[in-house]
Amino acid sequence: MKIVVCGAGEVGRAICESLWESNDLVLIDTDEDRVNDLYSTYDIQAIVGSATSINILREIDLSEEDVFLAVTSSDETNIIASILASELGVSHVYGRVRSTEYLEDMDFMQDALGVSRIVNPEMDAAVLISKILAFPAAESMESFSNNQIRIIELTVTEESSACNKNLIEFTRLFEGRMLICAVQRGEYVFIPNGNFEIHAGDKIHVTGKREDLKLVYQDMTRDPMNIRSLMILGGGDLTYYLVERLTKQTSMYIKVIEEDVEVGQKLALDFPGVDVVYGDAKDPLLLDAEGLESFDAVAALQNNDEENIILSSFAQDRAVPKIITRVDRPIILKHLTHLGLDTIITPKQLLAEKMIRLSRSLKATTHSSMIRLYQMVDDQVEAMEFHILNESSITGKLLKDIKLIPSSLIIGIHRGDDYIIPNGSDSIQVGDDVSVITTHKNIKDITQFVQEEK
Repeated sequence: MKIVVCGAGEVGRAICESLWESNDLVLIDTDEDRVNDLYSTYDIQAIVGSATSINILREIDLSEEDVFLAVTSSDETNIIASILASELGVSHVYGRVRSTEYLEDMDFMQDALGVSRIVNPEMDAAVLISKILAFPAAESMESFSNNQIRIIELTVTEESSACNKNLIEFTRLFEGRMLICAVQRGEYVFIPNGNFEIHAGDKIHVTGKREDLKLVYQDMTRDPMNIRSLMILGGGDLTYYLVERLTKQTSMYIKVIEEDVEVGQKLALDFPGVDVVYGDAKDPLLLDAEGLESFDAVAALQNNDEENIILSSFAQDRAVPKIITRVDRPIILKHLTHLGLDTIITPKQLLAEKMIRLSRSLKATTHSSMIRLYQMVDDQVEAMEFHILNESSITGKLLKDIKLIPSSLIIGIHRGDDYIIPNGSDSIQVGDDVSVITTHKNIKDITQFVQEEK
């Protein structure tokens, strides 16, 4: 199976970096410098040219089993390339499309193009932001089991009842309804066992049902924020998707500041309950005049990373309780840690992770198929969900009798309508969806988590 990546930008680079070692990977882009850079870095086949060239696609010799990922910066290029790949018989075609005009009916667009799925980084980012606004003290959030289960990241305080307790005590404290699956302490990341003790300052990743997570969330935050008002700086596609989602789900007061009159008018017409202000969001006098410091949350969602970072720092200075910052270049994320920014959203990184997850999930093995994959804690940890296809070394046994490879933990079993936070007395059955977290990379099958007996 080949994986064809159309686009050598930041998304294409992230896909190549993650998949090149275990796949036959082909990269296509018109930018010769970008192509040469990735070709010299990774063991891949690289072609300088357009993904919309039928001759180039025929040259690759595409087959039904191949995966085609169109992730250039142009919606139109991705649409045409996806159509061509589909016409050439590729079964697994994924195209990146961002414009709201193209996505008024996503199901219709997918059927019309003949692609497996249209992926939209701005829409994915809007979904994530809406989830974070529901748990504003959470620093990150992922979803499993059709959004029934979530993993949230929280910072432990001295006042938290979980502070200085080990994981067994923590589990008892919350009646076994949630589980700490990863802990970041300084530069180190731990997949903890029951005796691991939680300290103040630890960043813990807790998994459980949404309603149960509210308990630990309230305990950790003591005075949890309730987001009743949101100011959005910038009115582009991400803002449109976010406002569309929030106006359907909440009664939150929303104010958008946008300089482009045409963009602002579309928001005002489509969402009459939203307050749209025409002006430059970089103007501190305008922000103060519009009551920035009185809002519960501010989201800097302009199409300029530097402006969003500066605006977020200004909101920090005005003591806004929750600040969300859009950063489009994943490469600069590691340089922002010293700024103390609250929550950073990176649509391109979300897209790259989704493409990586889709590609790896297609590799069903004898025993399991991967449903979901999330890269967490600066890509040091992977959380994944497997569907169990057949009996194997991990099924039919009590979990306490299964020896897992180090730094790995089974965090959930989804069986029918039930979700189980597992303990040693539980077991995995054929048909289950099983969630696992690990620091190991390139896991393809759930049986790889079982240590071989010597």
